[in-house]
Amino acid sequence: MTVLMWNPGLETGIPLIDDQHRQLLGQFEALLAAIHEHRPDVRIPGLLAFLADYVETHFSTEESYMRAACYPGYLGHKAIHDDMRAQVVRLVDDFHKDPANMTGEVVDFLTDWLMNHIYEEDRSMAQFLIRFSSARTEIA
Repeated sequence: MTVLMWNPGLETGIPLIDDQHRQLLGQFEALLAAIHEHRPDVRIPGLLAFLADYVETHFSTEESYMRAACYPGYLGHKAIHDDMRAQVVRLVDDFHKDPANMTGEVVDFLTDWLMNHIYEEDRSMAQFLIRFSSARTEIA
C-alpha cells in the first residue's frame, strides 16, 4: 500500500529539512499500512510515539532556522506547527480511545500536512532561508 511517495515537488532545497520530510513520509506510510493490518494495535502505538517525537524534532529544526534568519513569517509558521503538534497529540489520544476509528483522522492530517504545509508553507520558508543564506555568503 503506497499512498505517499517522495517527489521533487516536495523538495525545499534545504537538505536537512528534505531528509526529515522523507523520514516523516516513511513513518506516515508505515502508520497507514498499520491501520489497514488485521492487528494494528501491535504497530500503531510505537509508530504514533515515534511520529509525535519526530514531528517535534522536525518542527524545532525548522523553527530554529527561521529564527536564525529572522524569517518574517516565523510567528504564523510556528502557529501552524503548534496546531499540528496538537493534532498529533489528538491522534495519539484518539487511538487510545478508539483504535478502529483512526483512519479518517490520519488521512485528513496527512492531506493537510502534505498539501498545505510542505507544498506551501515549507517551500515558501525555504526560499526565504536560501536567499538569506546566499545573501550572508555574499556579504562575508
